Amino acid sequence: MALISRLVDQCRWYHNVRRAPGRSVDLTVRRNDTAFASSAVTRNQIATADSIDSIGVAAGHPVHDAIAQLPDDKALIRRSFDQLSGDIRASAKTALIEDSQFVRDAAGDRMRAAFGGVAASSLPVMAFATDGAVLAPVTTERPAFWGQGFGAWGQTNGDNNAAALKRSTGGFLMGADASILDGWRFGVIVGYSRTSFSAKDHASTGSSDNYHAGVYGGTIWQVPGGVLGLRTGLAYTWHDSTTSRSVTFLGFGDRLRGRHDAGTFQTFGELGYRIDTNVAAFEPYANLAHVSLRSDGFAERGGAAALYGAGQTTDTTFTTLGLRASSSVALAGLDLVARGTLGWRHAFGETTPLSTQAFSAGNAFSVAGVPIARNAAVVEAGLDLKLTPQATISLSYEGQLANIANQHGVSANFNVRF
Repeated sequence: MALISRLVDQCRWYHNVRRAPGRSVDLTVRRNDTAFASSAVTRNQIATADSIDSIGVAAGHPVHDAIAQLPDDKALIRRSFDQLSGDIRASAKTALIEDSQFVRDAAGDRMRAAFGGVAASSLPVMAFATDGAVLAPVTTERPAFWGQGFGAWGQTNGDNNAAALKRSTGGFLMGADASILDGWRFGVIVGYSRTSFSAKDHASTGSSDNYHAGVYGGTIWQVPGGVLGLRTGLAYTWHDSTTSRSVTFLGFGDRLRGRHDAGTFQTFGELGYRIDTNVAAFEPYANLAHVSLRSDGFAERGGAAALYGAGQTTDTTFTTLGLRASSSVALAGLDLVARGTLGWRHAFGETTPLSTQAFSAGNAFSVAGVPIARNAAVVEAGLDLKLTPQATISLSYEGQLANIANQHGVSANFNVRF
């Protein structure tokens, strides 16, 4: 009896009620009035704790009972709430929204290249003519087909709420465009990519297969002192995502898997003003993109800690101001084009994605994922080296750097014309 009493006294949410009728002693264990959230400190911990508390003792729910029986160890209790929160689903939205840039960047780069823009890729495209398909310069006026691979990796730091998220993406995009209106060029873009992400501190991982489709267009106008260029488009991406979580704390263990579909719609536009000098070409530019991610409902499988959620939409807008530059030089008798970009990206709208979900009992609750960086530096650098009139090698780096996040991507292409 004394041992049981001491064990109960170590629990934060139970207390003893002793009665001594005659020579016997009755010991009753009762739930006290202390809320689970009293041991939580972060937004996600508090939301998770309140939801579990709402289940109640009478339900006999394994998650509620496991939390209620934890010793009065706040560090242990908080770690338990973190694992139960399922914040990986909210953080995955951050990864997918950030990755939307690959489609719009590829479309914009192609339009800059088609009109001989600053810091655009100079690799040849496949052009269509009456005598068949041939490799042609990027500035060809004929219908053109192009393709490119891409890859990037990065991390968004934890914000003392959601766990830090690591992610990597790789894929390919291809498109076709042609001159349709006087001075205008329009095209279509399709592609596939795969994104992997993990929140190690909360024992959570996931991946998404992404299928892209969109349209784009652009033109240029001769204006005093230079050339004004417009690039614009819209695209949609279908996401087939899966997540895996391990929930393990004192007296409880669960392995959970979930799958859900999502879709990202985006529209984008950019204005750039080309200025040519004797040493290099420069282009100050302004870019605007709106991204809307719609996530369908989901139902995890595995055990009592499984979460269930309804569909949600996250809308984020990005503006980027920057400067591009490119210069052609001769290196050991070979033609070398050096190009670079330096910009500042600002994000506004819903920059901290949420996931609203519930256990099989109790109230629904919302948790926040890692935030999208509100301000980030955009850095790009590339080299195009023409080895022979028929062979060109291209190397490039793209990065986004912020105080809470970073992303890096590199690519290498070798093209031979026959």
